[in-house]
Amino acid sequence: MPQSSLSDSFDYRSRIKHSAEKAEKYQRRRARKHRNEMALLDRGLRHLRQVRSVLDAPCGVGRACLLLEQRGFEVTGVDLGEGALQAAREAVQAAGASALIERADLERLPYNAGQFDACLCFRFIHHLPTAALRQRIIAELCRVAGRYVLISYLSPLSVTSLRRRLGQTWRKRPQVQHCTRLTELRQHFAAAGFDFEADLAQLPLLHSLHLAIFRRRTVLP
Repeated sequence: MPQSSLSDSFDYRSRIKHSAEKAEKYQRRRARKHRNEMALLDRGLRHLRQVRSVLDAPCGVGRACLLLEQRGFEVTGVDLGEGALQAAREAVQAAGASALIERADLERLPYNAGQFDACLCFRFIHHLPTAALRQRIIAELCRVAGRYVLISYLSPLSVTSLRRRLGQTWRKRPQVQHCTRLTELRQHFAAAGFDFEADLAQLPLLHSLHLAIFRRRTVLP
């Protein structure tokens, strides 16, 4: 896989949760926000067929790992941030779960082709500032996914996205969340041999968060 350049990697790597303090702050997010996001993910999981093992990449503080295990999947979670990894391991232990939490770079995942039945990439792609970087990450997720990839993204076609853009323009703040059109994602996945399965919106036209599901065109042996 091509090495990333500093110009397109620094933006998202600067937001990795290396410190325990940063990970703990993320964990204290509003409970309602967490429930709504997990409800969206739960809707996406209903589309999966013949899936046993799931890679959660990146896993952050382990929120999705716990839900995935509750739904009966064998779960591996990966992240680059030491703070996030520590928080995820503590969450797994506290829940009495068995998800495996490992350190890994999404641009160079240490797994074989098709090693997992499905890959989940939740609340990450919007940190990637360029289409080229998004394509590299998606290609790597597709490489290790035997059947499905579920990926969340922020749609530009929503009230939330419009308000965010207006606020950034008014306050002259740098853009830290990057919206992506579904058409772009479909192109990246098609190039990796995956077909579009479904697109689920948290709140159609109101909220920007969507979950797209892609299925491998030809299942690996």
